[in-house]
Amino acid sequence: MEKLKKKYLFLIIIAIVGILVGILFSNIISSEDSKLVSNKICEYFNNLRDDVEINYLYNLINSLKNNLFYIAIIWILGLSIIGLLLNNFILFFKSFVLGFSIGSIINIYLYRGLILSFLYIFPSLILNLIILLIMVFHANDFSINLFNVLFRKKEIHFHTLIKRYSKILLYLSIILIVSSIIEVFIMPFSIKLFSFLIK
Repeated sequence: MEKLKKKYLFLIIIAIVGILVGILFSNIISSEDSKLVSNKICEYFNNLRDDVEINYLYNLINSLKNNLFYIAIIWILGLSIIGLLLNNFILFFKSFVLGFSIGSIINIYLYRGLILSFLYIFPSLILNLIILLIMVFHANDFSINLFNVLFRKKEIHFHTLIKRYSKILLYLSIILIVSSIIEVFIMPFSIKLFSFLIK
């Protein structure tokens, strides 16, 4: 149990560091890049404020493709020893992107950005990150078991292991689908309720 806690703690630290680095990076990018990011974010929030028609189906397909792609890649990489390193990097990268989004929104809207960034990331993007973290944990665990079989000649019930590993992918994918639905249909509505903050 103590080992499990340490493994989760390690991944949580990676995620937190990724978020912090992303926030920091949003403050040190060049003025040209900053303007580009600012224009994209302002366009997104202004469209929500002005009730510009949203193509929900297109957004849902994109969200599902993006979310399920990453969880599938993590699962596949977990079937190899090299996944032990690459999956941790994916977790860091996704955390970095989340942190960069938070930092950029706050930079543009200042104190109002605190509320807007919260509405933007909660609950779907936070949930997505937690799901990725859990998937990386199990993928790393599978990679370690694979290493033990190949190099330490330990006996492991591989069939049971892969069955359990596949079930985890299935359960987390279902949660991700729900999260994508929230992201596409609920999150824009939540931001619209606070559209007076968008100027």
